[in-house]
Formats: sequence, structure tokens, C-alpha cells
Amino acid sequence: MNQEEQELFNVKNRRIRRVKKWLRPLPRRANIHRYPILRHFSSAAKKRIYLWSFRAENVLPSIYVGSVLTFLPIYGLQLPLAFLFALFLRSNLPIFVGLQLITNPFTVLPIWFALFQIGHNALSIFGVETIPLGRADLERLIQSIQIGEWGEQIDRILGVFGQMTLGALIIGLCLGLILGNIYRLASRYTQKSYTRLKEKIEARRSIHTD
Repeated sequence: MNQEEQELFNVKNRRIRRVKKWLRPLPRRANIHRYPILRHFSSAAKKRIYLWSFRAENVLPSIYVGSVLTFLPIYGLQLPLAFLFALFLRSNLPIFVGLQLITNPFTVLPIWFALFQIGHNALSIFGVETIPLGRADLERLIQSIQIGEWGEQIDRILGVFGQMTLGALIIGLCLGLILGNIYRLASRYTQKSYTRLKEKIEARRSIHTD
């Protein structure tokens, strides 16, 4: 193995180690049974190779749909929905689940407030009048839902939910497009590197054979 082949081989190994490090906190085929919700589907998941594939046709649907799903105002339902979408779309499960971690107990309220503002402003551009919502108003609405006193505010809740959903679609699609393009560029670069390494190895073997 010459110096160029060794360098390409080292780059390949570093890239594999980096990906494994990123995937460590995410569900993988070997540890999906440890996750509180996903463990109920672990047997079915392990049999489906496409859930663990990093081919473009398996990764891109996870990026696009997962980016929208994580921002939808349905906190607590994302993980089971991510699994169902991954099955339906035959897409990568770790990436789907990883994107759902964007919304967590520490970020969900600020994200929801931002999504409402984005949805509110988007509707205003098209001349749709909506009632503004302050952060304190949002917290009171969430508290009313949690304690079950939401019947009198159902119209308000539906309005807020609709504007949050619109904001989630806008931000999710933008994030999906950005991450999708980053993945495409990284995938092309990686494929070129692997192809060059393969060509070098085959050329050296052909010389020794001759």
C-alpha cells in the first residue's frame, strides 16, 4: 500500500469513527431494545435493513420528513410517529429519531413560541388577521391544556395550533432542504474518496498480477 492509498484508507477510517460517534446516543440496530418507546418495535425494526441504511434513498426522506415532524406541536408523539414514518417511507431510523431531539423539555417552549410568531407573520403577509400571542399567553394556554381546563378556550387553542403548524412547516421544510443539500455534498465527496481508493487498490493488484 503506497502513501496515497494509506492516506485515503486513514480518511475512510476517520470518517467511519466520526459517524459512529455521532450515532452513539441514537437508536441503532444493536441497541434499539433499550429505548423506552422504540423497544416495543425492536424485533420488527431489526428485520428491516432499510431502517439502518445510509443510502441517499433511505436518508433523504428521513431528513425532509423528520425536519418537519420535530417542529410540529405534538411533543411526546414524535418518536412513535418517526418510527411509523420510517417504516412507511423505508427510510433511515437513527436520523429520523435524531432530528426529533431538536425539541426537548428545554427547547420546546421557545421553539413553539417562535413557530407561532412565524406562522402569525406568514398569515399576516397574505392579509389573514389573527390574534397576537405573547409568551405568557402561550404558557397559560399550555397550562390550561395540562390541567384539562381548555374547553372554554378551544377556538383560541385551535388558532394557536394552526399557526404553530404553519410555522413548523415553513421552518421544517427550510431545515430539511439545508440538511438534504449538506448530505448530498458530503455523500458525493465521500463516494469520490472511496472510488479513488478502490481504483488505486485495483490498479496496484493488476500490476502485481501482470
